[in-house]
Amino acid sequence: MVNRTAPSFEDRVGQVLLEGGFITDQQLEQAKLASGDTGTGLLDTLVSSGMLAQETLVTVLSFQLRIPVVDLRHVQVDPEGVRLVPEEYARQYGVLPTGFDTDGSLRVATRMPNDFQLSAELSSITGRQTKFVLAIGGRLEDLIDKVYSSTPARPAGAPGGDVDIGGGAATGTAILAPLEASAGSGAFGQDMAQLPAVQAVDMITLQAVKGHASDIHMVPNSDSSKVLFRLDGELREMVVLPLTLHESMVSRIKVQAGMDISENRRPQDGSFSLLFGERKAEFRVSTVGTTWGEMMVIRVLDHSGDLLSLEALGLDSMALHVWRQLLALPYGMVLVSGPTGSGKTTTLYASVTELVNNRGNIMAVEDPIEYRLEGINQIQVNRAAGIDFPTGLRSIMRLDPDIILVGEIRDEETAKTAVNAALTGHLVLASIHSNDAASSVVRLLDLGVEPFLAATGVVGALAQRLVRKVDASCEVITEPSATEAMAYEQEMQEPLGEFWAGQGCNFCNGTGFSGRTGVFEVMAVDEHIRKLIASGSSGQEIRNQAIAGGMLPLRRAGMIKAQDRTTTLGEVFRRVFFID
Repeated sequence: MVNRTAPSFEDRVGQVLLEGGFITDQQLEQAKLASGDTGTGLLDTLVSSGMLAQETLVTVLSFQLRIPVVDLRHVQVDPEGVRLVPEEYARQYGVLPTGFDTDGSLRVATRMPNDFQLSAELSSITGRQTKFVLAIGGRLEDLIDKVYSSTPARPAGAPGGDVDIGGGAATGTAILAPLEASAGSGAFGQDMAQLPAVQAVDMITLQAVKGHASDIHMVPNSDSSKVLFRLDGELREMVVLPLTLHESMVSRIKVQAGMDISENRRPQDGSFSLLFGERKAEFRVSTVGTTWGEMMVIRVLDHSGDLLSLEALGLDSMALHVWRQLLALPYGMVLVSGPTGSGKTTTLYASVTELVNNRGNIMAVEDPIEYRLEGINQIQVNRAAGIDFPTGLRSIMRLDPDIILVGEIRDEETAKTAVNAALTGHLVLASIHSNDAASSVVRLLDLGVEPFLAATGVVGALAQRLVRKVDASCEVITEPSATEAMAYEQEMQEPLGEFWAGQGCNFCNGTGFSGRTGVFEVMAVDEHIRKLIASGSSGQEIRNQAIAGGMLPLRRAGMIKAQDRTTTLGEVFRRVFFID
């Protein structure tokens, strides 16, 4: 974004606040430094750091400087106004049309309300008089991203915004908008019931990628079909469609994914890719016949962003230190456990990426390969060709590997082969389904691995959950429920402190949450734990020994994240707690 006069304007306001005695010289300097580090505006930094009350700022701006103010967290944005300003222009100059005044002029939120040249340019572009309002209450760039990704697609044939869908026609992009009740319109801003299946599919897939959805659900009912997106782990209904369009869209996606369109009773799997600009996403498709028709779920794998580092996953400093010690071992099995959708594959990829440069030949067998990584030789499970996890592992053993990544241990043969690989001088990283780190070892025993082999082969285990993060734009102090307070005091053995939650705003779609982070426990297998595994002890006995040895358990790790304002106690209850 090109900032023309924003710094000098904010400096001017800061000087007015200083001269009026609202802030001190030291506070102004601190806010300037913090603003430069975070990319947040100077005025927002003064408010968020508690140096200045927002009511005071608004009063000074409105009455002393005669500058109208808009709070980005709660402003209602008119899509008709947004359509008047090209997206690239809005991003380049940091302007966001919010709506119209009674005289027909266009209200525009900006960080530089005294840039008269920019105002004149906007008037020429939009054909309307423009009135600037100063944007406070959050990062304007973030809301520009969200609003323009919520603007309905351009009509077919409109210039710009074209994308290339693998095997499909070019269409305009479609992105997230607030959910409406009208059938066929919903979150897509136009009546999809009137669109051809090709355009409807393109719109939904692009909407999912732009909205950072992890899954698309297309679910038929008795007289209609629902399209739902999984956003930050929660299913959100996006649009209701006629059954006839649902069937046409399912057929269209099957063609793209290389599936049999004549078969609608037995389950099928397939995949296709989507490319627009330099951004590529892959879609993994699964279908199954239900009472009212064929249900389809599409996993969205967006390759536009880099893989997360171990630090970015949410590991605390002690857990991260132990995990890196385990990854540095020359051989042994390291397990990553958790329920479906808890981020196990992301953790495995982040872990093995750290080892690419100095650990020799890294081989992986996966079903499916979610991300193609440079420096790692990845094998795709293909049962039709006779390649499953056991056969893939056996073939890897003949290819002189140093490190082996196993996408999932789900049967006896895979478990035994992986443990044998760990015992013969290889570092094996594998995911497995279990409640916690200790029970992941017990799960190996349940799959038929001999206790003495598991005790020797397994060197460590990590268990994880994903929790939603409190949106920093709208966080407020909140009072935990009686149940949450009692559980916190029982787990932490300390009185209840101050907790925060999001009250909902434009930046978080009214949910109070933005993004997700991991909650982890990391268990290193020491001599005491090794003896317990060899004797066939229960998961609870192994867990108690690990905690006695210094392991931070999942529940406590979740409570700590609620304590430091990362998430809420309610999220910890919903995502982390389980029956022992």
